Amino acid sequence: MGWKLNKNGVTPRVELTRSEQQNLNTFMNAVRSNVDPKKAADLWDSNFKNLYRDQYQIRLSQGNRATFEVDWDTQTVTMLQVGGHT
Repeated sequence: MGWKLNKNGVTPRVELTRSEQQNLNTFMNAVRSNVDPKKAADLWDSNFKNLYRDQYQIRLSQGNRATFEVDWDTQTVTMLQVGGHT
């Protein structure tokens, strides 16, 4: 079984800078390439943080975050929100 990414139609709440979009793409592409989300977030200083139960957050920049759920059993990352603070 490999890691899967479910974007669920989530679009950024705000316009992302080139750097923020690059960080988001790096994370999502790593997960799609079968890298677990913690290791995918470690590819830059993302401040991977557990918010509550299976909900996590990474920093795209000082001002914007991406929030997602991780199902460790099915190896699925479901994006919940991109942009802003959660």
